Amino acid sequence: MDNSNLDMSLIKHIRRFILIAITAIAITDPYILFADCPQNNFTVTGFQLRDQNGNPFSVTDDYKLGDQVNGELWVMLGGSSTNGYNMRFFFDVYINGTKTQEDQYNCLFPGRQAQQNVWWPVRDFSWKWGDVVDIKDIFIHWDTGSAQPGTSCIVSDKNNINSQCYGNLNGYTAAVPLFPKFNFLSNGICNTTIQFSSQTIGGTPPFNYTFAWDFAGLGTAIGTNPLFNFPSSGTYTIGLTANDGTTITTIYKDIFIDPNFGIQVDIFPTKINEDSGIIYVQSVTGGTPPYTFSWVGPNGFTSSSRDIFNLSDGVYTLTVTDTNGCNQTVSYELDIASVLSFTWESIELFNDFDQTTIRWTVPSETEDCYYEIERSHGDASNFVPVGLVPGEVGQGTSTVYEYSDSSFPRFEDSFYYRIVRRSGEQSSISPVKMIQSKGNSERKNSWILYPNPAHGDNVYLKYLGEHNSGPLQIDIYNTGTFLGSFRIPSFSSERIDLKSLLPNLPKGLILIRIQSETGIETIQLINRN
Repeated sequence: MDNSNLDMSLIKHIRRFILIAITAIAITDPYILFADCPQNNFTVTGFQLRDQNGNPFSVTDDYKLGDQVNGELWVMLGGSSTNGYNMRFFFDVYINGTKTQEDQYNCLFPGRQAQQNVWWPVRDFSWKWGDVVDIKDIFIHWDTGSAQPGTSCIVSDKNNINSQCYGNLNGYTAAVPLFPKFNFLSNGICNTTIQFSSQTIGGTPPFNYTFAWDFAGLGTAIGTNPLFNFPSSGTYTIGLTANDGTTITTIYKDIFIDPNFGIQVDIFPTKINEDSGIIYVQSVTGGTPPYTFSWVGPNGFTSSSRDIFNLSDGVYTLTVTDTNGCNQTVSYELDIASVLSFTWESIELFNDFDQTTIRWTVPSETEDCYYEIERSHGDASNFVPVGLVPGEVGQGTSTVYEYSDSSFPRFEDSFYYRIVRRSGEQSSISPVKMIQSKGNSERKNSWILYPNPAHGDNVYLKYLGEHNSGPLQIDIYNTGTFLGSFRIPSFSSERIDLKSLLPNLPKGLILIRIQSETGIETIQLINRN
């Protein structure tokens, strides 16, 4: 054989081997494969994560780190031509740097011309709030020419290509907007030094955030986890500004530093030209009781009482402090109400062993009205209605009303009454009157408790009278709460071990009600155990 012919045959074999080798490498090496997409008429310029309705997220969305999100993945295309449709779209999904989905496939723009520089939905997509989602190993190819309506992608793989294709191994991060978020942690009860921590996500990679904090105008800080000491407990508006190098976003959020006391008050405005206003503190919640109260008001007014009386119009500021020293300050405005110009000519209370009688005199009525009688025991802070009396129109120059109350607890010594006159939407409240119960104040005690205050393991109840034989009924209360009832069929003059009847007596004021054939008697015990 001619040497020249032999050389030509050898060259052909070498070329064939090289072509086979290149093809094999191209199949196994994506970089070589993507090199066969020279035109890039269409390119991918970015991805977005959106909510399940296809709407972009905003800083008002209330997600927390780790929350499951069921939303959508969107893509934006670039390039030099719109001469394509039925776009086959391949990609891999990485969550926080780990590949979770490989060779995913979607058909974009089926039967319609592909669009560039607009966001377009790819598929439904789920992830956890705060995850970094990367779309990599991207490969697309398409049909060229004018779109053919009614057609769709012919399913293929990444090896079925021509020059009308695009590839990108590194891909893009699927972005959400810059979300400044933060959490905070108190360092114990009544400690106003608060630890803040940023939970910001989103924005532009590589997510090199900087932070600026505004603590309700009381101070500022920078950094991810600042510590700030507030002057007292209460509510504060905190601002966090996050900067990812491309976007700057600020959010504001209210924080509540415990104890944030719940203080409920009733306010009764003063009469015209009088100092007759009243503020009752009906309840305090939060913190640790017992509470102390400190009031300041106009004209040098101060008080440490829970409820304040005989007030002029103006602003009254209350500071409530609990047993741990935590405090909260609130202000109330007491105005002048002409409806309270109603005159209470007189209010009298009378008491015997069974009932209290309230008698009041007012000017003759000229309009329909009625009177609610309210009672509070222990102090003037817990008024509840106990009766109602209809008004009488046109009964002369003055009208006298009377109501008898027999429903009060027999073991209480002091009662407070007030009357509320109501006519349509208008109301007027009377001065508060206090009365001692004769049932307790005028009765000579026949029973004693010892030791009192109690400070040991035993508390004894002993009868001091001359004659008493059973049965006995003993009822035990703790500031109005029923604890137990005990009946002794036959009783002599021996002492009774009270703790044998109720071993777990609560600490504080205990009321012992004893009913025997000689009458009913109530004794107070202070239990310090």
